[in-house]
Amino acid sequence: MSALFSTAARVLTMCVSLVCGVLSARLVIGEAGVGPYALLSLLVALPSLISFSDLGAGAVVVNAAATSPDIRSDARLTGLVTTVVRVTLLFAGTVALVDLALFVTGGWHLVLGSAAAVPGAETAAFVCVLIFCVSISMGVWQRILLGLGRNPIVILLQGMISPLSLLIVWLLLDAGTSSVRAFLALGTFLATLVVALCGVVVADRFSNPLLRTAARRVLWRRRYPGARVMDVGWPMFAQLLAAPLSLALPRYILAQTASHQELAQYALAGQVFFAVQALIGAAGVTLWPAFARARAAGGVTRGGPFLLSGLFAVAAAAVTAIMVVIGPWFFSIVSKDEVTVGIPIVLAFGAMTVVQAALYPLGMFIMDKPGIRFQVAPALLAAASTVVLSVFAAPAWGVVGPLLSNAVSVLIIQVIPFAVYIRRNRVRLYGPARPVTIEATQEQARGDAPGSD
Repeated sequence: MSALFSTAARVLTMCVSLVCGVLSARLVIGEAGVGPYALLSLLVALPSLISFSDLGAGAVVVNAAATSPDIRSDARLTGLVTTVVRVTLLFAGTVALVDLALFVTGGWHLVLGSAAAVPGAETAAFVCVLIFCVSISMGVWQRILLGLGRNPIVILLQGMISPLSLLIVWLLLDAGTSSVRAFLALGTFLATLVVALCGVVVADRFSNPLLRTAARRVLWRRRYPGARVMDVGWPMFAQLLAAPLSLALPRYILAQTASHQELAQYALAGQVFFAVQALIGAAGVTLWPAFARARAAGGVTRGGPFLLSGLFAVAAAAVTAIMVVIGPWFFSIVSKDEVTVGIPIVLAFGAMTVVQAALYPLGMFIMDKPGIRFQVAPALLAAASTVVLSVFAAPAWGVVGPLLSNAVSVLIIQVIPFAVYIRRNRVRLYGPARPVTIEATQEQARGDAPGSD
């Protein structure tokens, strides 16, 4: 039921995001030009490069919250949340220092590639990342709500980002000065900050006094040492590190050799297909706590994740087919005939999306501690393969190169090995059938707890 509500919420927010994205693209391309739009697309993708803001430690919060008998008074969960908040604060501070170093040394010019030609691009990147650092320091709210089965709320809150971003972009362009063209991405980052603040308030409402207690303890490490999280956190961190290397870094590899026109093509097609991937991710991530609860009760039956993997892939393929038909017309309208997105680009994006869709249920099914550790090597190898292939494919094939590099790498190095792993570990992953009792659920929760090896 949670997956159904999450999917419905994601469909709603995806529709809103697509409409806002189309309006934003038309507004930026029409008022500022293709160059500022290309820069905007690179800057708003920066958070995906550092999506591992809790270093993977938040995974233990999801598992603990999903199996906690009382989230409001669970001492172990409070210690976990306290530690995860400390980790995110440390990470945010580190990113801010790196951001400052890139700004001072001119490193942002290299990162942005051809888009750095827009006046003020480096300053805009510096300011945007600083705002993002504030947002990620509050990121534990998503883990708490996910563990509680409240993922639809997370999706709806995140759905506010696109409308708020469009509003801020419109206000900036309405200012009528050319100096703001490099800073249009501020809309997304400021909107993300607002949503993070709202998310903390909502998570506190469902878990009070969990977050307040953690906040009071976070600076007093000796008095409140927290809990062990990185035995699961480090393997999870490796996976979170691999995701942006596979999906986001190729965009910046492309920026080193591509023109503004090609970057705009990638961004326009990405508005549709990354939204579809977000929809798939929203439905897929709800399977994590669902599988954890079912396994704890011995209730994982029938085909497990394989049927869902096939359904996810078919849904992604259907969207691709639709975009093949309407894509040229749709992208022409969005860009006011300034940017042409051909069928090969649509098919390449579709191939990448289909493979990612097939991967999600398989990965969520093996999110217990041994499964998380197993996923590390395939995830990192797939990411490395994507990056290496993109370096050679981007100059030769343009926009299509990085997309096909990702699709081939993920299929061969992740999807197939995950399926084999599930087959070989069927007894552990499906769990023996047994009566559902509170004692059995708590026993499994203790068994999956960090440090219980």
